[in-house]
Amino acid sequence: MIISLVGGGGKTTTMFYIGRYFAKRGKKVVITTTTHIIKPEEYIEIDSAKELEKVEFKDEPVVIGKDVGEKLSSLDIIEVRDFNKYADIVLVEADGAKRLPIKIPREGEPVIPENTDICIVCMGIDAVGKKISEKCFRYERAVKLFGWDENHVLSTEDAAKILTDERAEFKGVNNRKTLFIINKTDTEEDVKKALEIEKYIKIFCEANGFKNFKVSITSYNNNREFCDFEFLV
Repeated sequence: MIISLVGGGGKTTTMFYIGRYFAKRGKKVVITTTTHIIKPEEYIEIDSAKELEKVEFKDEPVVIGKDVGEKLSSLDIIEVRDFNKYADIVLVEADGAKRLPIKIPREGEPVIPENTDICIVCMGIDAVGKKISEKCFRYERAVKLFGWDENHVLSTEDAAKILTDERAEFKGVNNRKTLFIINKTDTEEDVKKALEIEKYIKIFCEANGFKNFKVSITSYNNNREFCDFEFLV
């Protein structure tokens, strides 16, 4: 199974949390990227998927990438597509957002492997109530897509529009099974906003005839870690 993560607001944290959960339960788990990820302390450099045959899987995910300094970059995407031949679960960070909580991708983004089974679309709740120029990566694309200028303040409805629009964070998902994750909901007010976003996500998905999705509301600072593992399997 290949799970690709896109958007902003906690992709890497979520990816490692999910990866560790399954690895602790005896699954062979690979974490990799089709763009760049922060380089962890332990990782493996390989040139081809077939080299995973020789990798010893333990109770932690195996991180794969090319060392480019502070980050790891992707192998050829053709090789990434074949990782699932040698692992039970492959988690792919398929998008970058410069640590901002929400994103509108440009042409060529995100880079989702074509044999991806599930997409996880992430955002951080801290985008809501702030100017799009402050909290949205590639915010300038919002002018063309939604008619918002740089001073537009994102509402909960706006956030849901970005998450579910096929020109924005839903780009490239192509009706795959999808998990929307609203991260950083550390306070009661954050949860209230997240529930409003969930409401709008359901409205927009229903309008588009899309049913195979779920919304998760998480906080890694306030004991609300990701728990919808059954949806992924």
